[in-house]
Amino acid sequence: MFFPITKKKIYFDSARSGGLSSELSNWRKNHEKLFLKEGSLFRDDNNKLIEEVRKGVSKFIGSVNNYTFLTPSFSLGFQSLLSFLDPKLNFLVLKEDYPSIINGLKLNNFNYLVLENSFDIEQKIIQKIKKSSIDVLAVSIVQYTNGVFLSINFFKKLKNLYPDLLIIADGTQFCGTRSFDFDESKIDVMISSGYKWVFGGYGNGFVLIRKTLKRFITKNKIQKFNSSVLKKIFEPGNLDTLNFGSLLFSINLISKYGLDKIEKKISSLSKYAKQQFLKNDLLDNIVKKRTNHSNIFCIKGDKNLYIKLLKKGIICSMRGGGIRVSFSFFNTKKQINEFLKFF
Repeated sequence: MFFPITKKKIYFDSARSGGLSSELSNWRKNHEKLFLKEGSLFRDDNNKLIEEVRKGVSKFIGSVNNYTFLTPSFSLGFQSLLSFLDPKLNFLVLKEDYPSIINGLKLNNFNYLVLENSFDIEQKIIQKIKKSSIDVLAVSIVQYTNGVFLSINFFKKLKNLYPDLLIIADGTQFCGTRSFDFDESKIDVMISSGYKWVFGGYGNGFVLIRKTLKRFITKNKIQKFNSSVLKKIFEPGNLDTLNFGSLLFSINLISKYGLDKIEKKISSLSKYAKQQFLKNDLLDNIVKKRTNHSNIFCIKGDKNLYIKLLKKGIICSMRGGGIRVSFSFFNTKKQINEFLKFF
C-alpha cells in the first residue's frame, strides 16, 4: 500500500482522514471509466457487488454469525439505529465523545446521562451503571480527541456484569488498527465509518448487529426483526458502488498486506510516542495515568504551533484543546523525533 501524501509530508492525521492509496485511486478511476463507457448497463451487477462488500466486511470484522449492513457514515448509521429503538431506553454516554452520539440522542428525544472523562473511565462506567437505571451504553471504542482506548476485554467484562445492557460502539477510530472479532466481542451493535483507518475514502461505513438487539426495539416502528427488514432501514434505495466498492477494495488490500503487521507497527510506534511525550510533559493527566492507549494523542500546543507544523509539512489536527497526532503503519520513529523538535 502506497499513500502519495506520505511522500512529501509527515502525515500524522489518519484520525481525521486515512488518505487515499495509489492502489485505491487506480481502482476508482477504472470504476468511473466503466460507468462512462456503459451508462445504465454499468449497474446491472450492482447487487452482486454490494453483496460482496457485505461479505467482505463480515469476514474482515468477524461478523460471520451476525447481521452486517452498509451505511455512508457512522452518524447516519447511528441515526438509523435510533429510529427503531424503544424511546423509553436510558443511555449512558461520555462527555467528550464523538458529537454525533449525543446529537443523535437529542434529536430522537432519548434520556441520557453524561459521564465525565477520567483516567479510570472503565470503573466509572461500571459504577454508574450499577447506581443508575441504564439500559444502553453508547460509546466510541477509541475517543477521537485524546485516543483513550476502551479494550474489547472491558466490553466482555461489562457484559458479564450486566448481561441485559445494550452496548453500542463507534468503531471508526478503531477498525483497521487492531485485529477484531465482532462475534466474540460481546458488543451488541458496532457502527463505523470507513474513511479513517480502513482507508476506504469518504461515503462508506458499516453496521454490525447482534441478534440481542431484538429486545430493545419498539414494535410500532419495526414489526419483524430480520435481515430483510433491517436492510430497508440501513440500506434504503440504490447503494453507491464507487464508495462501497472502495471500502471492499481497501479491506482486501489491508488483508493482503496483513492486519497483524499493521497492528504490530502501530503498537510499536504508539508506545514509543507515549514514552517521548511523557518525557516532554506533553500529555494530559488522564492519558498519563493510563497504561493501555491507542495510536491517537492530544498534545499540549496552541494554534500558532499548529500552523507552524503545517508549514513544515507535518499534517495534524486541532482537537480537544490541543494538537492531535495519530500514527499509522506508514509512519516512523524518525518522524516522531522530527515532530518533537518543535517542543
